Amino acid sequence: MTVLRREKIVEEIKQDRLHINPFDEELVEPASYDLALGSRVLSAGKGMVTFEDGEDFVLESNAWAAVSSKEVITLPNDVCATYGIRSAMTRRGLMHFGGPQIDPGYHGRLFLSLYNPTLEPIILRVGRPIFSLIFHRLDGPVGIPYAGSFQHQTDFPSEDVERMMRLRSKNLSNVIDTVETLDESVANLAGNMQSLTGDVREIKEAMNQFGPALQTFQRWGRWTIRGAVFVAVTVAAAAITFLVERFLGA
Repeated sequence: MTVLRREKIVEEIKQDRLHINPFDEELVEPASYDLALGSRVLSAGKGMVTFEDGEDFVLESNAWAAVSSKEVITLPNDVCATYGIRSAMTRRGLMHFGGPQIDPGYHGRLFLSLYNPTLEPIILRVGRPIFSLIFHRLDGPVGIPYAGSFQHQTDFPSEDVERMMRLRSKNLSNVIDTVETLDESVANLAGNMQSLTGDVREIKEAMNQFGPALQTFQRWGRWTIRGAVFVAVTVAAAAITFLVERFLGA
């Protein structure tokens, strides 16, 4: 399998084997062809929007949209293709999602889902190049060309419209609010920890102030106990002496 260079792409067009409608030879690159952004854009949560050539479609931050090529292509039975958005678009932060390959025999427009993960809106001009299409020559024609559900597709099917209408991206402002709430919770926790640390410090200071008094009380307690023991022993000894003398005298 080989990639068709510029001269071969033009040759395939002129021999009526490869169809790109409308075709502009100035959009043929050294080994690819640039397809333009179509006039109908399917915006997530909003639905279908139709533009004129030269109008701007603004893909807001954190927003999704499905787009199609302006051109309708038809591949011969010995050529498949791959496509994506041009590097000029990816450098602006635009992300795309689409099928990995277009099979031989396909007829229709090309479709992609676009996503803007950046914090700024991305402006796309309708009718200007956005897709980069690469053609691959097979080692021979396929026996059964493409005849799947997307054959002859030139507009968004109704199920895609319904799905995109239901699709919701989490709004960036919601994400920011969540982060701010988390920051506030962390700040409150830090404040509580600081307050607790202050309370512990005050308790330690109070204990330090009462320390000498506690030590004096402990010493007083020890001497009191010792004195009580001494008195008890003395009394006991005197009582024993008294009893012994009474017994002997008797």
